[in-house]
Amino acid sequence: MTLGAVRRARSSRALVCALLALLLGVGALLPADALAEEPASAREATPEVAARYVPETGFWLDDVFGEYWERNGGLMTFGYPISRVFYQDGLHRQYFERAIFERREDAGPSDWQLTIVRLGALNTVERRQAGEAAFLRQPAEAADPSGRYFPETGHTLSATFRDYWDAHGGLQTFGYPLSEELLEVGSEGDRARPVQYFERARLEWHDELEGTPYEVLLGHLGHEALGARTVPPLALQVQADSDDERDAPPLGPLPAGEPTAVNCGFNFAFWGGEELARNAQYLDLLQMSGCTWLRIQLTWREIEPTRGADVIGRLHAQRWLVRQATERGLQVLVNVTHPPQWARPSDPAVPADPSAFASLMHRLVGAFAGEVDAWQIWNEPNLVDETNGRIDPAGFLPLLRAGSLAVHAADHDALIVFPGLAPNSLMYDDWAMADDWYLEALLQLNNGEAARYFDVLGVHAYSAGNAPDTYWPGNPAETPGWNDAPEFYFRRIERLHTVLVDQGLGETQVWITEFGWPSGNYADTYGYGEWITAEMQADYLVRAFEIMRTEFHWVQNAIIWHLNTAAYGVPGNAFTGFSVTSPEGQPYSAFTAVSAHAAIWRGDGEQSE
Repeated sequence: MTLGAVRRARSSRALVCALLALLLGVGALLPADALAEEPASAREATPEVAARYVPETGFWLDDVFGEYWERNGGLMTFGYPISRVFYQDGLHRQYFERAIFERREDAGPSDWQLTIVRLGALNTVERRQAGEAAFLRQPAEAADPSGRYFPETGHTLSATFRDYWDAHGGLQTFGYPLSEELLEVGSEGDRARPVQYFERARLEWHDELEGTPYEVLLGHLGHEALGARTVPPLALQVQADSDDERDAPPLGPLPAGEPTAVNCGFNFAFWGGEELARNAQYLDLLQMSGCTWLRIQLTWREIEPTRGADVIGRLHAQRWLVRQATERGLQVLVNVTHPPQWARPSDPAVPADPSAFASLMHRLVGAFAGEVDAWQIWNEPNLVDETNGRIDPAGFLPLLRAGSLAVHAADHDALIVFPGLAPNSLMYDDWAMADDWYLEALLQLNNGEAARYFDVLGVHAYSAGNAPDTYWPGNPAETPGWNDAPEFYFRRIERLHTVLVDQGLGETQVWITEFGWPSGNYADTYGYGEWITAEMQADYLVRAFEIMRTEFHWVQNAIIWHLNTAAYGVPGNAFTGFSVTSPEGQPYSAFTAVSAHAAIWRGDGEQSE
């Protein structure tokens, strides 16, 4: 586990704030290679508009959303509001018939106070990945001179829609064009008509209304999106035309749909040599907990210190451990990382030699003869300490490809888990890169090639010293520190899931392969453990699993960091506070709490006493 990014982020707060503004602004809504300066209109002060009630649907528009709604076309552009303002995917949102507004509580005076969800991009991701003609990038010289060409996406804003785009918010409202103008059946479902897709909308031209203000209309993407998701019932409950409802704050996180099963597990430190039998004590504890997953890390430089070394001969302890785990009915996830010096290539962007890594993985998978259920390729490649000197998703792709193909060649049934990224919002390729940026950039390479090389998205969901119900920026924790950036919150992983959805991978499994809270301060890096008691550690873990079951229905497995690190290595090591057992192997409150709830979390039992 590496939380260096958390320590570094704390010491670079001023830089993080500037970078976070960029990350959560226009850059987060565009392809990795399509960044543009904000239009001046987005930075101009706008007159205050009082909140207004919309009796047609029974929802309030607050001053921020209402002002933007009125200034950019109101009903004809966005339609009526069809929900309250409520928490979804890490932000406060309100659905309209033709759009979804998002509030940016952390926006500065020169930033957009709201953004609009990229429904146009979401609705066309498969068509774009399939290479449909209208969505292929066009060279500037081929652009229609009557329109406006945007090199950011390689498409031309059609003359049919240009005036409307300009008059109703332009880039902030609609985003860049993602297609050329094309013919398809519009929202009315009556006949084919000219349409054009943008990041946040689909514009339709209605010739029967030519000459009126309504000849250009937006598709009902907001209504379609609301129908496709399960949302908290209270979000759709009609509001009264009253002062109390007008002044009510946004709805915070709420359960959505029926609870779903989540399997728990533990990261596990193991001993070799003469202490091999010591592992049995902790395997028995894990089995007793009712959790079903065991995660161990294999360090490449230790098992193959020189090229061609006898890897299998150095796996005695690991093979014994995996065999003992499977005999106890546990499932095993193995993480492989940290290359030897001889396997580092000359290219600093490539973490390790792909061919050497493929050879290693083929031998490892074969050595365990199908006893390992899942293999996780690498760890936190968005930190420079886990790379070869420079962080670059394009440099990691060859390693992911080589490892994945080698695993499936040796064991077709094994699952491949994407490496958990270090939660952070920094943007330095020689230090740390934002986890959401990294994932998005990787998934966009070569028309989505990386998605072919993993079955499960692994994520790290650390929360510093903050309770799992707090979140950035809408409900920050009131703790002594480590609370002023998104990486300090458990709910940060919602952003990573949104990236998956935006890339057309919403059905991909998500496993939390590391998360937890330390109790006690054993290192400055994890100094927030100072204010977390053993009881708080237990309560936070239980609450986190409840959030997964009732809100994060896309999480299948969650593996706690850590079962027994307090007993491993130097007494009082930096990770000691995360351990749910004492140095002597006695269960702490957190272990007891997990054991009491594991059966109900996985959906096949009642809470234990």
